Amino acid sequence: MDYRVLGKTRMQVSSIALGTVSLGVDYGIKAPGEFGCPDEADAIRLLQKAADAGISLFDTAPAYGNSEYLLGCALKPYPMCHISTKVSIPRGQDGEVIHGSQLRQSIQDSLENSIRALQRDVLDIVQIHNATVDVIAQGEIAEILMDARLEGKVRFIGASVYTEEEALLVIRTGCFDCLQVAYSILDQRMRYRVFPAAEQAGIGIITRSAFLKGALTEKAQWLPLELNELKRSAERVKDTLSLSWDTLPESALRFCLSNPQVASVLVGVRTSEELEDALAAADAGPLPEELLTRAVEVALADDRLLNPSRWPNV
Repeated sequence: MDYRVLGKTRMQVSSIALGTVSLGVDYGIKAPGEFGCPDEADAIRLLQKAADAGISLFDTAPAYGNSEYLLGCALKPYPMCHISTKVSIPRGQDGEVIHGSQLRQSIQDSLENSIRALQRDVLDIVQIHNATVDVIAQGEIAEILMDARLEGKVRFIGASVYTEEEALLVIRTGCFDCLQVAYSILDQRMRYRVFPAAEQAGIGIITRSAFLKGALTEKAQWLPLELNELKRSAERVKDTLSLSWDTLPESALRFCLSNPQVASVLVGVRTSEELEDALAAADAGPLPEELLTRAVEVALADDRLLNPSRWPNV
């Protein structure tokens, strides 16, 4: 396993990290026989197998069903593994972000719940989940997290974002230690401005969506009709890089691992076979330069296709 430094946290993290959304909630493209969470015992065995294989960073969130609980059970014997969790942005019935003492209490309650579920005395990394420009600029949640850090409940703080504007604002604030963004062969938008800015500021980059919720796997064949354009784009990746559906996921992951400005690439797995495939891809190392050059040709810029939260019927 390759290990990299996560920015100014100075944490040594495995180049692939384990994302746990698919362990706690049904997530991804509904391909035949390839959907649904594993049961609790299988999920715990899978997490421990990942830790035994050298994966040292695990990503979760209260919004991911019981994934924090599963991690707490699985990783209690692995105190050297790092866990990154999140706090959701609390909103009132009108959909607006709450403020003041109500916001502070909500964030504090979320942190305490995560500490209990994860069975940790301190949370390694806490990210603002789906941080928006207004929340980042207002700074209230970041201030609460920094206070929690002073109290010894949190070691490092970060933000998970969707857009380049949000990512650059996180970097400019100067109070975040790491940043989570989407990055894949099809979605290369962050590499041009965000990655260099983060590197210069010492902010560690964690990437997600290496497989674009399954669109860069054989599951692309089961995308709904409304996403035919995305299916064709996945086929173009496959053809341009001279791949098959079976070999596409390995190259998709190796593409992300090829960027030295990325500290760790999140991989969501549901089975031991998927974990073994991810480990094999990491062992294979970066893509050859020729394929990296070709990969630039297949990148998209359409957020309607690249942002899974905007997909219909998935």
